[in-house]
Amino acid sequence: MEEKPLQELKHEAWPGYRTAFYITFAVLTIYLAIIILAAPDGGATGGHH
Repeated sequence: MEEKPLQELKHEAWPGYRTAFYITFAVLTIYLAIIILAAPDGGATGGHH
């Protein structure tokens, strides 16, 4: 039986995609840090549930 060559689906990345990803990731990280630090207990769990 002959093996068929593996087909690849390729596409070009959109220009600016990587930059937009890094900006979004940074904004969400800062937002998460603000939420944690603004918690009434300062983000500490207190060691119990």
